[in-house]
Parts: sequence; structure tokens; C-alpha cells
Amino acid sequence: MSSSADGIDRMWQTLVQMANDQFDSAPFKRLLNTKFSRRRAQQYSIQMAYYVRNRRDCWGYVQGSAPLDVKRLIWEHEEDELIGKKSEGKDDHITLAVKEGAVLGLSTEAFEDTSVLEGGIACFYSWLHLAQRPWLEAIAASAILEIRNSAELIKRGSLSRRIGEKFERELGIPMKKQINNAEHVVMDVEHAHLLMRVAQKYAATEADQNAIVKGAKESLIIDRVYRGHLADMLEALP
Repeated sequence: MSSSADGIDRMWQTLVQMANDQFDSAPFKRLLNTKFSRRRAQQYSIQMAYYVRNRRDCWGYVQGSAPLDVKRLIWEHEEDELIGKKSEGKDDHITLAVKEGAVLGLSTEAFEDTSVLEGGIACFYSWLHLAQRPWLEAIAASAILEIRNSAELIKRGSLSRRIGEKFERELGIPMKKQINNAEHVVMDVEHAHLLMRVAQKYAATEADQNAIVKGAKESLIIDRVYRGHLADMLEALP
């Protein structure tokens, strides 16, 4: 195996470990240890719809600065999120979020009328900043969040799976009715490998590999801050 391949393998192992370590951080523990009431679940669902919108913005910036073949990879990823697969009867992920909200008793208007969490605004601008960094850093900053949500790569379950299990356990809503959570449990397994495909072609040098780790690390910092703000919001609700 070449030294380049060795470096990419080490980089990948580092990224996967970093994503797993998120769940041992204080903000993630607070979020996942907070019991969901119906009202808490409603507000969480609305804020996550804003999070999904921010992901679309960030991937758009990443796509704009990436090489042509990487633009195609990103579009394959984003097609599911932005458009869905109409031939398979699958909606885009914003529509899925609103439909899942209906299971919690939310109207479409609730998603439009509820403000973005103030801490969320700060985190969303921070992620947009990373999305406009040099493109290897930028793609890593977005892709690491797919890795962090991969049921294949995250021990004891991805974030979507863990939240879905909490909804099932604490609110009595089965996973099959959580159409947004259930979709991300499946799709983010595939999406998590996008970064490795890019690295195998474009991250031959140690400097390239370090750029990817840097972008991922800084995105995970924002991710922890964001989950802490979500935990604050939930703890303030009955």
C-alpha cells in the first residue's frame, strides 16, 4: 500500500473517531439525556427543519468551489435532499420534516411562524463561513456531519436513530411514523462515504489530508455548540 493510501486510511480513521467522540461530549449527552415531552419534540422538530435548510445552503457553497467531478458527487447527494426521488414516491427532506411534524401535532404554519433559535442563527452563519473555506476544508466541514449521522460508522447508533428511539420510547411514536428520522437513518449511511471518495482522488498529500481533518474538526466544534443550544431550549420547556 502506498504512503498516500496509508495517510488517507489514517485520516479516515481519525474522522470516524472524531464523529463518534461527539456523543461523549457534554452537549450531546445533555441533548440525549433530556426527556422529550410533546412540546419539546415539536420545538425540536421545527429547529431541525431550519438545520436541514442550512445544510442545503452549505452544500451549495461547497459545490460551487469544488472540481467538476466533485460537483457531480455533491449533486447526487443533494438531489435526494432538495428534490427527493419522485419515481419512488420520496419527498425532499424539508417536506419530510414538515410531514413528520404533523405526527407531533404541528401545522405547516408552525414551521413558518416559529423563529430560528438564536444560538442556531450563530451556528448556521458559522457553518456557512466554513462552507466558503478552501474547498477540501469546506467539503469536510459538511461531510463530517453525514459521517456523524451514519448508522454504519457510529457505534450505538447515529444521532437520527438515537433521537428516533427517544421519540418512540418517550412519546410512543414508532419509527415508521417518523418519516424524516427514518429516512436519514437510511440515507446517511450512503452519504457518509462521499468524503472518502473525494479524498482518494484529491487528498494525496499530507497537507490535503490535514485540510480535510481541519475542516471536519471545526465543523464538529460548531455541531457541539448547536446541540448545546438545542438542549438549553428543551430544558426551558415543560
